[in-house]
Amino acid sequence: MELYECAVCYEKEDRDFRKITSKCKHKAVVCVECVNKCIEKMCIEKHTVQITCPTIGCGKSMERDDVKNIATKEIFKRYDYLSFKLAIQKIPEFRWCQASCGSGQVHKGDDPIFICEACDAISCYNCKVIWHENLTCEKYEEKKNNQDFATEAYLSATKKCPGCGMYIEKIDKCDHMTCICSYQFCIICLHRHPNHKLTCIHY
Repeated sequence: MELYECAVCYEKEDRDFRKITSKCKHKAVVCVECVNKCIEKMCIEKHTVQITCPTIGCGKSMERDDVKNIATKEIFKRYDYLSFKLAIQKIPEFRWCQASCGSGQVHKGDDPIFICEACDAISCYNCKVIWHENLTCEKYEEKKNNQDFATEAYLSATKKCPGCGMYIEKIDKCDHMTCICSYQFCIICLHRHPNHKLTCIHY
């Protein structure tokens, strides 16, 4: 056994030489614990299984067997599940359950309705949402687009209450508004009543 210093954590240990990938030609200078942290970080934070040897200047790709040989059981389980998820998502007919149960399946046929085999939730294959009862896919998209437009138009015609942040729309009459939170303000300049006279150009 030789004494190696990890290039990441700088811990020195007596350990047998281990290759990080099957293609590595250098001596391992990154400890197993740090390699595990690297794999875990790439899977969880970057959501990728494209992992390379963390040894400076190497950059060789870690294949599935490389990861299995060096990762803990828990980390390899996460890596393997992510590999499966990323691979199956490449199938054009695959859809995730829109009820967020974590399951998914390949949908066959022309019917846009697909029923989750795990939780029985009904989703729309075309629109990728929970099934829109009594609406065709075309009508659903039309309604959704109209709702988005109406929401944008409403928000642009309203102002936030300075007291609680709720949107308020002025219908008619004066600019003196009283919110449901009891905050009173001017809808034009948003200053609090009655001490807004000097700041409101519309007063």
